[in-house]
Amino acid sequence: MTGRILFVTHRVPFPPDRGDRIRTWNVLKFLAGRTAVDLACLADEPASEATLQELRKVTNQLAVVPHSGRGRYVRGAFSMLRGRTMTEGLFESPALTSVLRAWSRQTTYDAVLASSSGVARYLFPPCVSADTKRWVDLIDVDSQKWLDYAKAAGFPMSLVYRTEGRRLRNVECGLAVTCDRLLVVSDAERDLFRAFCPTDRIAAVSNGVDSTYFAPQPGTTVEAHSCVFVGVMNYKPNVAAAIWFAQNVWPQIRQRYSDAKFYVVGKSPTPEVRALQAVDGIEVTGSVPDVRPWLMRATCAVVPLQIARGVQNKVLEAMACGRPVICSPEPLKGLTAEPGVHLLRADSAVEWIAALSAVFDNRQMQHDFGAAAAKWVQQHHSWSSALAMLNQL
Repeated sequence: MTGRILFVTHRVPFPPDRGDRIRTWNVLKFLAGRTAVDLACLADEPASEATLQELRKVTNQLAVVPHSGRGRYVRGAFSMLRGRTMTEGLFESPALTSVLRAWSRQTTYDAVLASSSGVARYLFPPCVSADTKRWVDLIDVDSQKWLDYAKAAGFPMSLVYRTEGRRLRNVECGLAVTCDRLLVVSDAERDLFRAFCPTDRIAAVSNGVDSTYFAPQPGTTVEAHSCVFVGVMNYKPNVAAAIWFAQNVWPQIRQRYSDAKFYVVGKSPTPEVRALQAVDGIEVTGSVPDVRPWLMRATCAVVPLQIARGVQNKVLEAMACGRPVICSPEPLKGLTAEPGVHLLRADSAVEWIAALSAVFDNRQMQHDFGAAAAKWVQQHHSWSSALAMLNQL
């Protein structure tokens, strides 16, 4: 394949240590294996030299634009006051605009791709020419995420979230008219989008998992009566999930299993998450260099998310590691995995306690669900097959 693609991401796509980075990193590698890719990304934290080296290996031209500090939140607030979305203000960057204008004067792009609606504005003039093919990887239907936040929040934040959700929905509908193709991470997200914006321009491109990297390790010692939750721990749904589990499920589990351990693994834990460390049997790790040892030594992985969009990488990675996974209903909407066959489903606290106890007490169940999970991921979620649609670019 020949040609040139511009890829604009809302976050530096390496290291692939969180859901959106995992997806954008694999998209970048997939495209770079087929054509020349110029990558421009906003950086909400400093990019190390090692990160820059990895990105340069797969890009023709690279721009990492610093975009952190309180200024972006001020821009987000002013954006809302002007009747636009907070998201548009949060990702507003004159520096990125300047980079893209300079690149576009020197290069004719065959196509441009943005990761998320937040940076979709950079696919249009004056950043790129008007006749370029435009694709946006929405990843998830973000407007629905904000509307979900509104349902869970009290006033006045419920009003803020609801306003953001409604305005962002208008933005998403506009992109369905002005872009050649929109992508989301699952059939469920695609169908949700079409319910409020009927269009044939949206398609599902699922997440994958490196099943070799996350392959089960024979001989790994599994810690009895232990469970692990993995995620970026300043992300609102992850914070809410960990706290809900600690308050509603964990006390009863500790009564039944005095040696039980709950590991909360992931960077940037909020003060509320760090406070869980004071609860008997709970360990909050913060950032770890590799999540695999934590997944593989736990009796099971738990995903008690009450708000979840798309396909959760944390579910795929735990399943690829050959661990039993207990999952709340929301993350299951983006998966074709069958509860009771490939993983376990739990909704109420009573169901969570019953499922966790069943797994803790039955080694054969641990083995059977772990083996079924790993096999299912290998068959249905390889990155090469998941991203095949991007060949159209």
